[in-house]
Amino acid sequence: MEKKDIMKEYYKAMEQNRIKAYFQPMYTTNGFKISSAEVLCRMILPDGKVVLSEEYIQRLEYTGEICSLDWHMVKEACSALSEMRYRMGRYTRLSVNLSRRHVEEWNTAEHLSSIVDYYALEHELIEVEITETYNEHDFLLQEMIEKIRKKGFPVAVDDFGSGYSTLGFVRDIEFDTAKIDRSFLRGDIEEKKNKAMIEGVIGLAKKLGVKTVVEGVENAAQLSFLNCTGCNLLQGDYLSEPLPEYRFLDLLEKQETPEKTV
Repeated sequence: MEKKDIMKEYYKAMEQNRIKAYFQPMYTTNGFKISSAEVLCRMILPDGKVVLSEEYIQRLEYTGEICSLDWHMVKEACSALSEMRYRMGRYTRLSVNLSRRHVEEWNTAEHLSSIVDYYALEHELIEVEITETYNEHDFLLQEMIEKIRKKGFPVAVDDFGSGYSTLGFVRDIEFDTAKIDRSFLRGDIEEKKNKAMIEGVIGLAKKLGVKTVVEGVENAAQLSFLNCTGCNLLQGDYLSEPLPEYRFLDLLEKQETPEKTV
């Protein structure tokens, strides 16, 4: 589908409530239980085909419309948490992505709070994921994250360790979770240099006192190695692909109690 056609379809899908949340679980390394899940955007075409967000997200970032999509996904996450409460009487934390374009909004933290409060949910149940890219003059991002955390929402740094800005970010910004970029797993996991890099990034996060999540787990060798590194959580298609809400909730119901990590 061409770019202009995919955007036309996106706007139709928004109007017709066909922009849906899919949930990719994050598993503990100790026991492999679901601890939380990342909320991912999927567009459902009239014929049932599922379109990944990568096909239209860049255009939305460019125009600033990504902010509206993000708020839609926050509502989808809150709706799923409400369904957990109804079906199971318990919750599993969900992570939602907020674009850096939200720094252009003066009331991001307040808007986030108002949505979650509408569903009568605890703020700690929604974790906000923000991409690591940062420079020392990016005071607006720093201010936004501070306000979000003061409202009681945990903050995760996505793609942690993948860019030049890591040290500046960890020096200037307080956060709760480091999501270690999948690029660290692309090489041979048995290669000494690759092992050292992964262990080094995980070690840095642990010394900072933040929870670690390794993304992009795709095979048994990676799983075996990562289970010995001391990271807290694992995420990837080898463990579970992103699931529509009904399948994700069914999976949670089969697990008696969600695992909690610090």
